[in-house]
Amino acid sequence: MSNDHDVKNLKKSFHLSVLWILLLLVVFTGSTYAWFTLSGLSSTNVTPMAGTIGTGDTVLLISNSSNGPFDKSCELVLDGNPTSLKPISTANLQNFYKGTTQTKEGITVLYASADSEVNQYAIHGTVYLQCQNAACDVYFEPKNLNLGSDAQALAAMRLGLKITSSTGTQNLIFKLDALGSTGSAQSRTTISRSSAVVSSATSAGEPTYVDDPSLNISDYMAQAGTNENEYNAGSQSLLTLEKDEVASVEYWLYLEGCDEQCYDPVQNKDSQIQLAFAGVDVSANQ
Repeated sequence: MSNDHDVKNLKKSFHLSVLWILLLLVVFTGSTYAWFTLSGLSSTNVTPMAGTIGTGDTVLLISNSSNGPFDKSCELVLDGNPTSLKPISTANLQNFYKGTTQTKEGITVLYASADSEVNQYAIHGTVYLQCQNAACDVYFEPKNLNLGSDAQALAAMRLGLKITSSTGTQNLIFKLDALGSTGSAQSRTTISRSSAVVSSATSAGEPTYVDDPSLNISDYMAQAGTNENEYNAGSQSLLTLEKDEVASVEYWLYLEGCDEQCYDPVQNKDSQIQLAFAGVDVSANQ
């Protein structure tokens, strides 16, 4: 089957069900071992969007510019929009590394900086959130948050957020297993230790590993309320916004190359990306 035919079939298999949500199609491609280098199929030509829901007195709005205009939805401007995701590893969303050398067993042993290439490896962009009328706690909105259903892809991917508000900057990296059934995902050792990511590499490429910092994304979701599109506080908020405050949310969707599920079976998988946020009135949590 030709690539052109594959692309046509993939385009037909997805539809934009919620217009104010980011929707892209990405294809994961690979080489023989855990670190992938081959080019993939092109993404569908869908205008990327994102959106919000507010609960209580607050109104959570979104924009692709810090200066607005702010609304319930916005078109996303992507800095990184590769035709395929290729594995990288990061402990902090500041320094990214790619594998350069593997053993015959597929264990990656040497790395190089990928800081200048991140936009060729990951979906990357920034949105801006504002709470109007009242302060709010911001969560993921679970009804419309959708990063695909493929078990292998969800197990191997990470969603990273760099959130900057008046209280400072925090970097959060999320595991996506809770968004689907990942029990069927295949696993294999890809580095010399388990549950770790690359935090640095010497000039010779020798890595330093640290424990995987990724969080369970389900802990950061708003809880469904009694009425439709009504949400209550979740276990952990992404951030708190004061009335009319604007915060930036820089995001990366990427394959974590050190993950045990990030090897051959994740090749040629596709995933839809739908990002959604919910704002819950701070006074409702007191």
